[in-house]
Amino acid sequence: TLKVSWIFPYIGARPNTQFLDSDLLDEKGYLLVNERMETKLVGLYGCGDVIKKDLRQVVTATSDGAIAAINVANYLKK
Repeated sequence: TLKVSWIFPYIGARPNTQFLDSDLLDEKGYLLVNERMETKLVGLYGCGDVIKKDLRQVVTATSDGAIAAINVANYLKK
């Protein structure tokens, strides 16, 4: 028994990216993006727990989503 104050569940350790070409993914199946959340496939963006990154929490996924949304909007304006 371990007495704790909080639990942060870690649900799922594999990204759901099997439908993408392997050249867009790292060796573990995470989507490779740049700081604008762009992949090397023009018009394809990624964010949250499917991208390669060190920290997977709601707060980082939310930040990724905001960055991706702004860049997608800018892409669509072109």
